[in-house]
Amino acid sequence: MATSEGAEGPRIAALRQRLGDASAATLTNLAWFAARRGEQAAALEAAREAVARPGAPRDAWRTLERLVTGRNDGLLLIPEGGTPSPVEPSRGSPLAAAVAAHREGALAVAETCYLAALQLPGFAAAAADGLAVLHEQRGERGAADAAWASAIESGASWGRHNQALALLRRGALPEARHALVAALRLSTASAPLHFLSGYAALLDGDPTEALRGLDLAIALDPDLARAHFTLGLAHDRLGNANEALAATRRGLLLSPWYLPQLWLLTTTPGGVPAELPAAGDAPGMHHGTDDVLLALGRSLLETGHLGESLAVFDQVLLRDPSQAAALFHRGVVLAKLRRYAEALADWELVGEADASGPLGSMSLRHARSARQLAALFADKGA
Repeated sequence: MATSEGAEGPRIAALRQRLGDASAATLTNLAWFAARRGEQAAALEAAREAVARPGAPRDAWRTLERLVTGRNDGLLLIPEGGTPSPVEPSRGSPLAAAVAAHREGALAVAETCYLAALQLPGFAAAAADGLAVLHEQRGERGAADAAWASAIESGASWGRHNQALALLRRGALPEARHALVAALRLSTASAPLHFLSGYAALLDGDPTEALRGLDLAIALDPDLARAHFTLGLAHDRLGNANEALAATRRGLLLSPWYLPQLWLLTTTPGGVPAELPAAGDAPGMHHGTDDVLLALGRSLLETGHLGESLAVFDQVLLRDPSQAAALFHRGVVLAKLRRYAEALADWELVGEADASGPLGSMSLRHARSARQLAALFADKGA
């Protein structure tokens, strides 16, 4: 297993040699002491070695799970012969440790834990699904497809959802939509599956079909923020400005982020899945959120809600001060509010950044008008 060893590398290598035959309990306690001393890489390595031992105690998995998430509180010394990790779902299981590591981006740790969970009948299907997601993230499509085939055959709760999302992200929209139709026919109706079906239809240029899937998702889970956001986009594509505005406002009441592409990972079979944003859609990568906010801002502008529209464009520009569409439309709002100098500043920025593009040329034309109006109102004020 690869860890960020750095300067601790030689010590970790020596520990491996000296403790090669150590018991799981000894290795878990070593991890506890290393974590308390701030030696995170050594602690992770010892915990990883502990859970790899046959019949590793439950506390070994719990220790690894806490270390992966950057915590060293609540770690306890354990006696030799501690309680083996049970097969039934429980906190501190290899599956829970795998998902915790996966969500933190510690893929090597996650893979080790998923492989251990595969050996436990109660966890095998969910572990295969998690492994498939992990392989997909690494670009190992053949391994991902094989893992999903095993997961789906074993009845993984979210295997079909995650496989369809992978197809969608690969650009295979027809295959993704076909997989979702099959999943909805074979599986118990779920809000995430209906949402993904609607989202895929929207990406495939079918907003009418998207509305059907999204309405079903919201009927099953009224608090599913990404469904409300996507419903707003579908209505916007169909020219339903009022409906788009209402749906997007509901989405914003539920969440400030629009994250439409989420892997669903099982921590406890039959439990609520953990959500893992797909690459490029995590908070900090705002392109999805900005699409929704821009659509909302334009709808507010078109319906004359200038104050709200200005606040929405400001929100986009707080994260990305050079976002050309937000600057352009904020300039329009400011001009309608007769704040011509501020509108001029926004349009000039767009003109400089996109001089040869349509927004740039339009901004330069608006900027000329704003200069004239600013001068006119300045003269009247004098």
